[in-house]
Amino acid sequence: MRAARILAGCAALAASCTMLPPREQRADAFAARVTAVLERSGPGRDGLRVIDNILLGDAREAPPLAPPIVRELLARPVGAADADTLFYRTVPGTLRRLVEDASAAPRREGAPLDLRELLDAYVAELARAQRLVRDAAHGTIDARAILDDLAHDLPAEERIAAAAAGVDAAELARGIGMFVAATSRFVAALRASRGRIRFPERATRFDSPIGVVAIGTPGDDVHGAGAALIVDPGGDDVYERAPVTAGAISVIVDLGGNDRYRGSDVVIHGLSAIVDLGGDDRYETSGPGLGAAIAGASLILDFSGDDVYEAGIFAQGAAALGLGALVDLAGNDRYRVRAGGQGFAMTGGVGLLWDRAGDDMYVAGGLPDPFDRGAGLSWAQGVAFGFRTALGGGVGILRDDTGDDRYAAQMFAQGAGYYWALGLLWDGNGRDAYQDARYAQGNGVHEAIGVLRDEAGDDRYEMSIGVGQGMGLDLAVGLLYDGAGDDVYSAPAYAQGNATANGVGIAFDAGGADRWRAGPDRRVWGYAEPLRGLPSVGAILYDQAGSSFYRDGAVAAAPAGSSLEDPIQPAVSVARGRCPVAAPVPPDAGDSLADLLRALEPGVAAGNMDAAAFALVRARLARGLRAAMQALPAGDFDVMFSFAEALRCTLASVPDAQPLWNDLEHVLDEDPRTPFAGAILGALAERPAPPAQAQRILAVLDRHPACGVRVGALRLREAIAVDEVSRAALVPAARAALASSCWQLQSAALGTLRRRGMPPPAGAALPAFLRAR
Repeated sequence: MRAARILAGCAALAASCTMLPPREQRADAFAARVTAVLERSGPGRDGLRVIDNILLGDAREAPPLAPPIVRELLARPVGAADADTLFYRTVPGTLRRLVEDASAAPRREGAPLDLRELLDAYVAELARAQRLVRDAAHGTIDARAILDDLAHDLPAEERIAAAAAGVDAAELARGIGMFVAATSRFVAALRASRGRIRFPERATRFDSPIGVVAIGTPGDDVHGAGAALIVDPGGDDVYERAPVTAGAISVIVDLGGNDRYRGSDVVIHGLSAIVDLGGDDRYETSGPGLGAAIAGASLILDFSGDDVYEAGIFAQGAAALGLGALVDLAGNDRYRVRAGGQGFAMTGGVGLLWDRAGDDMYVAGGLPDPFDRGAGLSWAQGVAFGFRTALGGGVGILRDDTGDDRYAAQMFAQGAGYYWALGLLWDGNGRDAYQDARYAQGNGVHEAIGVLRDEAGDDRYEMSIGVGQGMGLDLAVGLLYDGAGDDVYSAPAYAQGNATANGVGIAFDAGGADRWRAGPDRRVWGYAEPLRGLPSVGAILYDQAGSSFYRDGAVAAAPAGSSLEDPIQPAVSVARGRCPVAAPVPPDAGDSLADLLRALEPGVAAGNMDAAAFALVRARLARGLRAAMQALPAGDFDVMFSFAEALRCTLASVPDAQPLWNDLEHVLDEDPRTPFAGAILGALAERPAPPAQAQRILAVLDRHPACGVRVGALRLREAIAVDEVSRAALVPAARAALASSCWQLQSAALGTLRRRGMPPPAGAALPAFLRAR
């Protein structure tokens, strides 16, 4: 039976099992091709280990609730091409089996059956799942606050953090698995017995252990949102939906008709499902919902028909701390979401939109971007998001098996991952078009994985701004993989196999008459910018016989496939970025320093810090730096990012810096492993402490567990070496650093020796890209 199901499922895919070599062979062949390109014209195979080496060297552990597969792929980036394995590893088995069973033809057999018999068994199973989900919550989940957030934005970090702290994840997962499995069995029984089930002659309602159960009629019914379970035999029905909270259950099973579902049915600690067996249906809400859940599960399974799905923020396969799935088995469907959907996941969530067949259209709008980067924030179409430095992300997947499909979005879309998250857009067969602005089409950002894989068809990939199409940004992996067809790729810059800040970006096209179009910017086609003294890895792999390249509209030479810029950084310059001009200190309203720093962050990121806002922060730091640091939330990225720049500019501008230097030394004495070490290094590079004090501080930083801090200490030591004694001491320090397993520190040591005119010791164990230098 299982073999038959596998064969049936495989036949439904555009790329059939008989047409593709075994998965392991395909994965090995891809890895070999990438390695060959890197060995020939780039950093070599060691380049693919840079992310892993940095994470190990800096003792960076995955943040809470990060998907384990993310860390595995950061260590082995070529594994991101295996969409089949990514899907199998991350989508719950109960959900995969439900879709597998639903895609197979039902077995019609047996005697007439009373509906109540099926309902009683299903309700009993639902009650057991509900108990598990309710028992999983040992804290308060503020549904009202989350709903308020979702009216205009994604849920705030503090909401998700509080919900995560109040839920037993393992117990919740057991309840969700039981719910999906029970629903699968109930639907299978209905399909097998269809035409032989005895329904009541009129609409019926009765109480049950899970709440009210309602049975509709073959006519056109209107069902309110009050029932826990609704079963309707047919007709063009209307279903009013409402949020599912406090461990409640809301299930609809509709056997036929052109139905309409309206209202927000987002789950915030609860269980929800809509199963529609036929008809051209409309699923509409101006708010969150339609297969969207936080601390629970929400499922939509639509068997057939040309359907329309429209929703606001957080919808159409969206989840945090649970499962949100929208599965459509057939029909030419239309999906539209404002933002945060169509296969979107936040912390601890699996968000899935899976369309099995049809010519479909996916459209995502965008939320306002506080950094004004040229488009809105879509967070849609196979995207996952984590809260930087605080919580890992989830797994967001949009899978479309076949059909000529259209995908349109703005920023963070179409196979993108942000901070310890995995985003995957996987399209099977068809002539597809992908259009968006930025951070999309296979883009990983900040220790995350972003993948767009299209198996076959003549496809078009267009980006109006760039940063995508196989782009890895800051210790992240971005992959664009196209398996076959005559394709067109268009992006101005930072695209088509590009990487920055030690990321890995790969653009791969297996063959066809392809056109690659870019702007005048050189940061495309395998170009990568180094950082931390180590390379980034950019690679473009293409059919040399069929591909043509265009730069700024003119024919261009075919790229080599990868490149290696010298990763060894020059000597440290004490001069840093521009600080705000002096401004009067505005009245102090008593806001916390953390809140002041958060408000400062957009200007810091844009390189245009608000002078008045900085004057207030500067006054706080100058008044008591040590106490101010003790009060800051060290795990808040926005706060720490702004603090580092504010500290640097404060130290640069105060008339008497000695009290600040003393406070910084005290902080290190109290906690040599302090998370403020990087900010301290940046400030001292701007305005070094007196020599004796600087040496004491550096001696502590030399022992910091994070390799990046030790690198900064060596570079600062070199920058402040002003006499022969301190300069002479640099050579043995650099040679000792070469013995480290941390490639960052080895690179910094090589730079120090290079500037001293000294060769590295013979036999030093270095990665290939450093040995070549």
